[in-house]
Amino acid sequence: MENGIKKYGRLVIVILGMVVLAFLSTYPAFAGHFFAINNDGDIHLARLESIYQALKAGHLPSLINFIGFSHQGIAVNAMYPWPTLMIFVIPRFLFQSPMAGLAVGFFIMNLMAIVNIYLLMRRLSSKCLIVWFGVVLYQFNSYHFQVMYTRVAIGEAFGYAFLPLIFLGLYEVWLKKRSGILWLGLGMGLVANSHVLSLVMFTVVVIIVELIRLFRRESSWQEVLAIIQSGVLAILLSAYSLFNIATLMLSNRMVSPAPSIIPLDPNYGFTRMLSNTITETPNGAHMGIAIGLLMLVLLVSLFSVPQSDWQSWYLSALGILVIAQNWLPWIKMTNTSLQYLQFTMRLLTIVALLLTVGCVLFLKQVNWTSVPITILFGLFVITIGVGGLYQYHLQSNQNFNWARHKSDAKPAFNTTPEKAIWRHLTGKNYQQNVNQMTMADYHLKKTGAKGTPKITAQEKMELSATTQLNKTSIAFDDAQAKKFKETFVTDQKVGFKFHHFRAKQVKLPVVGYHKVNYQVFVNRKRVAYQRVDGQLRAKLPAGTSQIVISVANNSRHAGLLFFSLLIGGAMTVALFIKPKRLYESPGKHQQQYN
Repeated sequence: MENGIKKYGRLVIVILGMVVLAFLSTYPAFAGHFFAINNDGDIHLARLESIYQALKAGHLPSLINFIGFSHQGIAVNAMYPWPTLMIFVIPRFLFQSPMAGLAVGFFIMNLMAIVNIYLLMRRLSSKCLIVWFGVVLYQFNSYHFQVMYTRVAIGEAFGYAFLPLIFLGLYEVWLKKRSGILWLGLGMGLVANSHVLSLVMFTVVVIIVELIRLFRRESSWQEVLAIIQSGVLAILLSAYSLFNIATLMLSNRMVSPAPSIIPLDPNYGFTRMLSNTITETPNGAHMGIAIGLLMLVLLVSLFSVPQSDWQSWYLSALGILVIAQNWLPWIKMTNTSLQYLQFTMRLLTIVALLLTVGCVLFLKQVNWTSVPITILFGLFVITIGVGGLYQYHLQSNQNFNWARHKSDAKPAFNTTPEKAIWRHLTGKNYQQNVNQMTMADYHLKKTGAKGTPKITAQEKMELSATTQLNKTSIAFDDAQAKKFKETFVTDQKVGFKFHHFRAKQVKLPVVGYHKVNYQVFVNRKRVAYQRVDGQLRAKLPAGTSQIVISVANNSRHAGLLFFSLLIGGAMTVALFIKPKRLYESPGKHQQQYN
């Protein structure tokens, strides 16, 4: 009885600790009842609004987005998996406030990252001091806050949160534990339901790690089979999302997100690290001065601490960090598949995880017990991470006040009055921000190369040049679209008004994907349509026409979604009820990690 009370008491303390850390990771971004939004953030607001409105109307979200993106019907929900976004949508239903939904969603995302890294740290060490230090290192890494709050790259942020589960699964597979198959499958499946590029990156990492283990004769075919089984589970868990992506990609020639390679600039990043400045600039990303000092300490320790597993993890982190800098001839790779990575700073997610594991294994090897130093350095990491976030938040507010009062004072960072105002997201301008962004991504491509300029390899290292290239690559006729006036929009329908002096075939201001069943109504009568030059086209009568375009009769693949959810639920239950066969003793193999 007494042992049971102690056990649950420790559990309560752990949960409270996680909640406090998640709160510290979230509140500074919403202090003053506003959020510093950006272009990518507005893209996600439109996605969230579409999902919310669909569920509010009692049906699953459409894969075509009429809400936002100038109501052009881009397949954003299909190409950006939406299931994990429910952590933002459900709180909105509960609190009846989009801003509250956003704040609670980020809190849940932070909590998930903390829980997942805690599970991994507990597998590596039994000492609470070391475990929580590892949690703090990973959670309060400055790059983590840049991903979430300055870039508002929600898909990547999910990847950051789920990556520890992937390594937890790998670790247990290496220990010959069957539960590793489930952890790895769950982690990869959740990433696949969040962000495809992160899925590709993490898959490559897993393959490279296993190839290294095979080369060093540390692996076995049993281990390889376990990883393949994890992959199958991940595919089943993400079957709904992957099916939607595959269906659209195989049936349409779409414009991908701007292909480019922008490496980290060590001079720029170091300057920003010293000033504890985090922004969305891709070449100035850093992990914070506290993490930088820790890496120096571990570098020195390479020559003084006996060789062990921690060195491999640390050197891998250091190696990837070096590779991500502009010291390498990245310009030679601008026309390879690596161009879809866009920014090498994305590799910092992997660096953060490898560094955290390496540090914890190092502390475990030296039998670290100093509570004061651990707490002080942990607080230092938290202060740097939260301080950089809050500084960015205050700068955004400073810009807003400058733009609102049109004062002579200079803004905190380069901006315009209009941009400074819409970037200050509140409940009052939330809907304006939902409809703020247009983008070329996932439009249909022009046929052939006509009208599409060619850019040099050097220009491919500049985001502005590649973004402009994307805009000129789409088949959509913007000039024609501006002649239509939007009259209403829902998650699955959009209405326009158009006036012309004579009856003729007219391009409608909606993208015309293959494998999407549209319904076009003109003056309440259903009419035939064609797919021409990346858009829908229909015959409109002379005079004023009221046009409604609907995708309401498309399959939402509810059965496939239910199947994926069922697989995810079964995997989670199987892990947390802890059947003995999943946690059987791995025997001698485990001893090298204990």
